[in-house]
Amino acid sequence: MIYNDLALFTAVARHLSFSEAAARLDIPLSRVSRRIAELEDHLGVKLFERTTRKVRLTEEGRRLMDRCQGPVEALQEIAGFADVAGRQTIRITAPPVAVQSRIGPMLLDFAQAHSGVRLDVTATNEILDFFRDNIDLAFRVGPLDDSSLVIRRLWTLEYCFCAGDGFVAEHDLQDAISRDRLPQLPALVSRQPWLMRTGEQIKPSIIAHEFDTLDMLDGAAQRNMGITILPRDMVGAGLCEVSVDGAIPITRDMYALYPSRRLLPARVRNLIDFVTLS
Repeated sequence: MIYNDLALFTAVARHLSFSEAAARLDIPLSRVSRRIAELEDHLGVKLFERTTRKVRLTEEGRRLMDRCQGPVEALQEIAGFADVAGRQTIRITAPPVAVQSRIGPMLLDFAQAHSGVRLDVTATNEILDFFRDNIDLAFRVGPLDDSSLVIRRLWTLEYCFCAGDGFVAEHDLQDAISRDRLPQLPALVSRQPWLMRTGEQIKPSIIAHEFDTLDMLDGAAQRNMGITILPRDMVGAGLCEVSVDGAIPITRDMYALYPSRRLLPARVRNLIDFVTLS
């Protein structure tokens, strides 16, 4: 029956594992492999790339997953035989700094209010793939350019110049400094340029250190190693905001991203609404 094969397909695709799907559905692994092969023959496309160590969806498999996941889950709920624990899991990825600050507490509030939902959160700056990495919902800072995803803006992040208390005192930065003086200070930078709201790009002349993560920029600034740009939410104890005449860093938006609005599971939709209204 094609429905059973599609249900089996979604289980394998969700876990990216034939053995995991077989274990959760309590059927032999050989039957899973055979039924998926028969489904591929029936559809005339290859749905999975399989090696001895991992399984990944093909482009055709991704499209099929996007189209059938929602209807299969709905029918499983009606039939009452779905894996409840697996069905209620929301797999999320977000930047580590966002998890530590604003998003993390919101997720905990949601989990506390929805006891039937299990959250699986991966805190990383890496751009994970929704299908390959089995992600339901991602939080990312813009700008974004992936037109294949549904993108929902959540809130705006304000950035500012900041430095450690000792650095501010040593370089007399308590009052606003001139735009020309800024590039002459030892700077802590990331791979992204210093962009201002005017569209101008400021290039520090003295780069003390260059880091990929906001955590390291924050740590270096707290150790008085230089001036940097951080989200204003991160400027806490040990750091001071530095005002620069005629230079205000750009703002960036935090977004929620997911593959399909039409087939979005209710639990994920509820989480998005919860975060948006918080």
